[in-house]
Amino acid sequence: MTTRDPSATRRRLLEIGQDEIYLHGFQGASLEKILKRTGVTKGAFFHHFATKTEFGYTVVDELIAEMIAAQWVYPLRDTNDVLTTIAKEFERGAQVLRQQRPILGCPLNNLAQEMNPLDHGFRRHTLAVFDTWTASYADALDRAAASGILAPTVHPDDAAHALVAQIEGTLSLARNSQDPETLTRGTRSLRGYLESIRAT
Repeated sequence: MTTRDPSATRRRLLEIGQDEIYLHGFQGASLEKILKRTGVTKGAFFHHFATKTEFGYTVVDELIAEMIAAQWVYPLRDTNDVLTTIAKEFERGAQVLRQQRPILGCPLNNLAQEMNPLDHGFRRHTLAVFDTWTASYADALDRAAASGILAPTVHPDDAAHALVAQIEGTLSLARNSQDPETLTRGTRSLRGYLESIRAT
């Protein structure tokens, strides 16, 4: 791969880097393997990223944040039924994970669990993505409450927190168990919770 298009080189490094981090964790991700897969020199890498840690922050800010937004932010903007949309998006993502071997879980949560106790920067960057996700749910649930879809006893902020926790908990359990049935149970449980907060 040539380096004549710096933006394409940078994007390729991030995409391959995200693959390596997802499979091996940030600490286990090999810079040498990333360079080999991309055909980029070490000098070109450090032209774009001052350190491997800065590279990791950028993976969170650009690739992982983009992935979370695509699944959990954008689909909620125009939907008429927030609760159904959340359920369908989770089921769609769970179906992809069912095909993985090994089941790798959520890239955001995996990286947060690995690095947040060790590095304040990772904690700040991953929390920003979690906050965006949770705020998206809270805003959507506010709209659901205003349109009469959400049960009046449900607080949108609390329900948003519970939903993110339930989704990430299910994905963590699936990663730990390596049992696709965990995703089936999680899907069923999430839909049950969503229906329990729907106005009757």
